[in-house]
Amino acid sequence: MRLDNTRTSGQARSRRGLALLIASGAALGSLMVGTIPAQANDTTKEVSADGQSITFSTSDSSRNVSGSVSFVVNADGNWSITGTAHNSNLLVRTFHWTCDLTWDAAEVSHATAKKAVPGKKTRTISSAAYDPDIQGDFAAIADHGRADCDIVIG
Repeated sequence: MRLDNTRTSGQARSRRGLALLIASGAALGSLMVGTIPAQANDTTKEVSADGQSITFSTSDSSRNVSGSVSFVVNADGNWSITGTAHNSNLLVRTFHWTCDLTWDAAEVSHATAKKAVPGKKTRTISSAAYDPDIQGDFAAIADHGRADCDIVIG
């Protein structure tokens, strides 16, 4: 004797329920992905009083890891990147910072090494080197150069 009035078999109800569950999960997943806001902030540019260095500063976040970075270029061609990262996840994440410096038709890219940051912790990383392109075009960089720095996870 049947206990319900749906006039469908248990197997048909199970297939229909599974299809409904998959469809609602896919719809909810696409809604969540579509509403994630971009977390990158504008980069500030500050030329030192003596005109010998430029500091670009910004903050960024990706995959629940957020932080701030300072990218300094000097008239002698030396550059440095110093950034922090706070991991809001429970598991360890590796991160590094990349900075793209553009002026006129030129572009250079520099990055830090990768570093692991445990869950719910903050770590700092830095990197420095010499770039002859920065030294050769420092006046143009000081006048109208732009930097875009991003945190990269993984």
